[in-house]
Amino acid sequence: MEASLLLNAECVLAESPSWLEDEGCYLWVDIEKGHLYQLKPEVSGVKKWSFPHRLTLVVPDGKGNLVLALDAKLALFDPNTEKFDWLCDIENDKPDNRCNDGACDSEGRLWVGTMSTKFTDHAGALYLVGKDLSVTKKVEDVSISNGICWSLDNKTMYFIDSPTREIKAYDYNLATGDISFKNVAVEIPESLGTPDGMCMDQNGKLWVAHYGGFGVYQWDPETGEQLEKINVPAPNVTSCAFGGKERNQLLITTAQENMTSEMLKKYPLSGGVFTCDMDVKGAPVFGVRF
Repeated sequence: MEASLLLNAECVLAESPSWLEDEGCYLWVDIEKGHLYQLKPEVSGVKKWSFPHRLTLVVPDGKGNLVLALDAKLALFDPNTEKFDWLCDIENDKPDNRCNDGACDSEGRLWVGTMSTKFTDHAGALYLVGKDLSVTKKVEDVSISNGICWSLDNKTMYFIDSPTREIKAYDYNLATGDISFKNVAVEIPESLGTPDGMCMDQNGKLWVAHYGGFGVYQWDPETGEQLEKINVPAPNVTSCAFGGKERNQLLITTAQENMTSEMLKKYPLSGGVFTCDMDVKGAPVFGVRF
């Protein structure tokens, strides 16, 4: 399978791809530039908003607003009026930390992880933000918190702490948001790069962006086996999300960071955003309900 270029965005660190059903558009961010992008496949051009912070995550609230993770705080942003309001702190006791990836469960709770901007090992954590904006630490000693998604029956949560090269499975209590470690579902060989963002398809299989791995890899969380690969013409693949009207297109983000000038010449589409037409649809995804 081969990815096709959607936009040569030249992002330093594109992340947090998502599909807005009501608007018929893709969203993603460039973390280091603080840029939020919106692209409607059927409309030429792309919208871009800039924020004076690292922007790591964008999640819709189902009311036309977007929840943004900016440095170590959450904010509410209306892309139509550009109204902006701070919501809550995630980690105000660790000035070197910032938010990273995140996702919502089917009850509208937001899970968001943190990491050190100095890449200090085990300095981050994984947090649960409740509907009342309460923030609860759920997993400690995290180095680079990344992909989060749930099984189709909502009984298992999958989570990536990138340097471990593991996808961990946790028993998930949907009523309370409580988790307990179950097992390591997938172990990623070093030769395939480092697991980053991920999403789930309608068959319960994981699609994982491999940073340094030139692609998005499909993994079976029940057996730990690699099933498919989508080749991407950029080494540092950061995340992926299903979208399109039929939810059968995969949006793939990449990065230019950590690349020499020689590497950028060799892989000039790095930092671009790609799509791949899929034979499978994405599992349902959910927005926040604050």
